[in-house]
Amino acid sequence: MDLALPGQLVLYDYRDVGTDPEAVEIPRPLRVVQWNIERGYRLEAVIAALRDLDADILCIQEIDIGNRRSGGGDHGQIIAEQLKLNGGVAIEFQELESPCRNDAQQGGGIHGNAIFSKFDMEFRAIDHDHQPYNWPRDGALLGEPRLGRRCTLVAEIAVPKRPPILAYSAHFECFTGIIGRTGQLCDLLRDSSDNKERLPHQLILGDFNTFAHSLARFSPKYSNGWYRFRTLGMTEPEWWIKNILSWYPEDGSRNQRLDSEGLPSGLHFSDEILRTAINPGWWDPFDPVKDVTISSHGGWMTAKADWAFVRQFKVVKHWMTNRDFTTSDHRCLVLDVEHAHPDILDEHKRRTRRTVQELEQRRMSKLWTSCSLAAALVLSYAAVKLARASMN
Repeated sequence: MDLALPGQLVLYDYRDVGTDPEAVEIPRPLRVVQWNIERGYRLEAVIAALRDLDADILCIQEIDIGNRRSGGGDHGQIIAEQLKLNGGVAIEFQELESPCRNDAQQGGGIHGNAIFSKFDMEFRAIDHDHQPYNWPRDGALLGEPRLGRRCTLVAEIAVPKRPPILAYSAHFECFTGIIGRTGQLCDLLRDSSDNKERLPHQLILGDFNTFAHSLARFSPKYSNGWYRFRTLGMTEPEWWIKNILSWYPEDGSRNQRLDSEGLPSGLHFSDEILRTAINPGWWDPFDPVKDVTISSHGGWMTAKADWAFVRQFKVVKHWMTNRDFTTSDHRCLVLDVEHAHPDILDEHKRRTRRTVQELEQRRMSKLWTSCSLAAALVLSYAAVKLARASMN
């Protein structure tokens, strides 16, 4: 099998031959899927689940091609062929075969992110400027020697009789922290903003690995940098919404929330980040705290790691599948969406700002409860000490 190199695209088209795209019956609304399929370890079950959903646009992460750990097949081709879809994969990594890998990790192939659809698409890849983990140099330290870099697949999707859609399928770095992933987020915010006039209808989906809280906070492997403990009492998704996703162009050309974070000298966000950490109209309908998409270590490490941002779409319905994590270690996000007028952007801004207020109320309530419990423990201890003293 001739394999593509990191940064290159692999394309497929298994739609029925001779079908006129303009004659395709378009459902109203469109169905969109976001799913990290965990290297396709249970590929048959993944395909069965996707077939049942019958989605129009699918953003899929962790597509394996030619890797021993997942059967050696071209998973992008298998998915496209069995579901009769058009598709593409942006190759992130060449997974080196190595004795330092166990059987469940063994490479020999390539690995990347995909977009599949029933419609015509033109693809490109974003090579992220921000690469917080050096895989070619340090991958062997994690038992995963690989060559390549994080990149996001982008597709311009031609939906018959409707405006085109700009879709992103992203997989942000796992072995970093909030600061590293903020840089990768800003890479996409910049691209989205640059294209919003020509392509206002956008879908920004992916596994963003936003879990630098809970147990991960105490592991430099999964959460490094100053924000490991600065965000105590807050999850990474909450921090994203409060500090980045609720800052819009009309709020200023520099994100003053990040600029006022009070970081020590030398650890401040760069001017580039402050100028690009501005939300061009993204909105995710899922709850940033309650809608958990990963759960590990016996449920002690949970997070909304997967996001489904829409821009200038009305979300008619949204839900999650694979809730028991039997098909993949990530839950699958599903949205039914309709193209919307620009005024929906203001509605989504209001919802985001309301979410920030609700999250702050929840956080203060938890803080008050924690302080009350601590005070009760102290008072109980003092009462026991006084009782013992009076008995003596």
